[in-house]
Amino acid sequence: MSGKKIEWIILLIAIMVLARPKEKNTSNTADDTFGKSTENNEGQKGVKENDSVRPNGTYQKIQLEDGILYSLTGEKVQADLVIGDNYFDTTISDIFLNPKNYENKTIQIEGLYFVNDPYTFVGRYSNSNLCPDCPPGYSYLEYQLQGKMDAKLTDEKDWIKVVGTLDKGNDETSNYEDYYFLKVQTLEIMNEKGQDTVNN
Repeated sequence: MSGKKIEWIILLIAIMVLARPKEKNTSNTADDTFGKSTENNEGQKGVKENDSVRPNGTYQKIQLEDGILYSLTGEKVQADLVIGDNYFDTTISDIFLNPKNYENKTIQIEGLYFVNDPYTFVGRYSNSNLCPDCPPGYSYLEYQLQGKMDAKLTDEKDWIKVVGTLDKGNDETSNYEDYYFLKVQTLEIMNEKGQDTVNN
């Protein structure tokens, strides 16, 4: 084999080795940067992307400009439905009356933290009271954490944003009738309170 052919073969092998994509590390060692806050191009705090739920079942605490985010995945979650100031009562009423339309959807709701131990709720005071399962003067959704969270919340004082999937349960407290709640993926304690009373 001539020297020119050998040089071409060596060059071709070198190009193939350099162009080969790097393999991802699939070892079981913990990544010490998992879910840690990172700086994006604008210099604002962001979150490292990671699709998996945190392995130890705890919500990671992340400082944001508008509050403190607690997340199972280490990042914010995109919601399928955002319950806003307009039609707040109407939307919650529809969830209670037509839950099949919302099951397994990711829902975002902002409001006051309400507690009726051991149950926790996010919602607002209501002038119209369209929510069929809410007591007079309130409109809210129950939520349930899916792990440990070190947040200390104050009843009817803290303004929170909850993102979770709608799920159903039944137990002795509901006489084994179905009830609906949000399985929390993220909960943010907001710095600023929003509109605490709704009427539509």
